[in-house]
Amino acid sequence: MALMLALAGSVESIVIAHIHHHRRSESDAELELVREAAAHFGLTFECRHLDGDQSATSADLREARYAALIDIARSHDATLVATGHQAEDQLESVLLAMIRGAGVRGLVGMRMRRSLCDGIDLFRPMLEVSRGAAKDLCEHGGVRWCDDPTNVDPATPRGMLRSEVMPALESLRSGAAQRMSEATPLRQAAAEALDAAVIRPVDGQWSRAALAAISEGLRRASIHAASIALCGGSDSMSSECIRDASETIIDDRQHRRTFEFGGGVVCVVEACSVRLARADVEA
Repeated sequence: MALMLALAGSVESIVIAHIHHHRRSESDAELELVREAAAHFGLTFECRHLDGDQSATSADLREARYAALIDIARSHDATLVATGHQAEDQLESVLLAMIRGAGVRGLVGMRMRRSLCDGIDLFRPMLEVSRGAAKDLCEHGGVRWCDDPTNVDPATPRGMLRSEVMPALESLRSGAAQRMSEATPLRQAAAEALDAAVIRPVDGQWSRAALAAISEGLRRASIHAASIALCGGSDSMSSECIRDASETIIDDRQHRRTFEFGGGVVCVVEACSVRLARADVEA
């Protein structure tokens, strides 16, 4: 709602897009709130309805939501989809990435702008704006908003962060979320520098001597990046096993040793080489 208010008088050709998930009793009222606000500002309004599948995961819903937004954008020849993600959303994303063992790129968080599909970009103009500032904007503009009760449900990872962790961080340092979000370009630059520095395996294999010659951090980063590329995610990977493999690379022993990283990836350290493989293939 704050995003709508901020853009209503400053950008031409805006389409307000609302995705109705049909998963909460409050959803119908939220749809009408957005529809009425769009009408008040004289903006075109579009809604897409999802099937309300209660078994769908948050990842499933996010994928369906972006697919619907792309459909709306294409129907209006729009090249930009703007969302209202705020600084708290960014801090939550970074914290969740940290506890699942993400690499440096995962710690960057959400980017301000990225490609959503061919010809359409996703833009998050409020990413450095705190939730409190967004509420203040709505109050000053006379715009009502809705609070989703599931956002603070401690049964979900984000809900626990919002209800228990975020208030504690804010009490430790006022403006914690905004400070974290404002530093996103610095983390992005660090991630890009590290990505350019890692040693890539050739056909899934490195020279053991080449890996042994670089720093411990860069060695782990190289192994981690290649492992993520092989398995497609970091959630089930073991940072301890990556550490053990890295330390093994620089010892004096020449016999073959195998490390199970998780995610279906194994690392095999031999006398002169280090290689990654899918566990089912290696078996």
